[in-house]
Amino acid sequence: MRKHWDSQRLSERELKGYRQWLAELEEEMRDTPGLSQRLDEDLTHYFSPEWPIGRQVYTSFSDEELLEPLLETMEGRNGSPRPERLLCVYRWYLEKRFGSLHRACWQARGRSRQQAAERMWPADWPERVDARPLLERCAALGVVLDEETRHQVGEYCEAIRRSGQPPGRDELPGELDALFSRAGCTWKTGLELLGIPALSKSVRRHMRRYWAGNGGRDTGPSRA
Repeated sequence: MRKHWDSQRLSERELKGYRQWLAELEEEMRDTPGLSQRLDEDLTHYFSPEWPIGRQVYTSFSDEELLEPLLETMEGRNGSPRPERLLCVYRWYLEKRFGSLHRACWQARGRSRQQAAERMWPADWPERVDARPLLERCAALGVVLDEETRHQVGEYCEAIRRSGQPPGRDELPGELDALFSRAGCTWKTGLELLGIPALSKSVRRHMRRYWAGNGGRDTGPSRA
């Protein structure tokens, strides 16, 4: 590593070296808990975003890369981020990138929801949209459906398969919403029974970008 702290531009190889060094410091933190609070003066000059080298290391991280260590401190999908468990360098970078650790934690919760949606709804989800699970649930509960209602549910599923676009809560047809209630479903569980993602506005926006870049499917124009 460099033995000076000037503003010389780091090469890609050098940046990778500094990032690897950070990963090693994170490993060392298990045996040296004090690293979660502070570094010695030399290491601070290398990694602080207020110093030339540290600034370049900091800017080499994407938002998602900076959030990943914070996500790893969460216990379960609905757990709370624990920034105090991080190497202090990551806290410096999170505060600088997001304005405060509180905002970084808020971003981490949002990213956790996005990751859960990515796992549950891969890009080929439209191929599995199917009216039968809802119709079978209705039959099991003794909910009698006429032929027109069955046809409407099937047509709705076909339209979603063609568009590849999950509806928002306010886009759900009233008749389908009422049928979900008769079947003992919320709008979310009802859509998921049909194989359709039921997502919040912000996660739906993210997933449209995710689907467009994963699987080559044309998901159409983005509508938040």
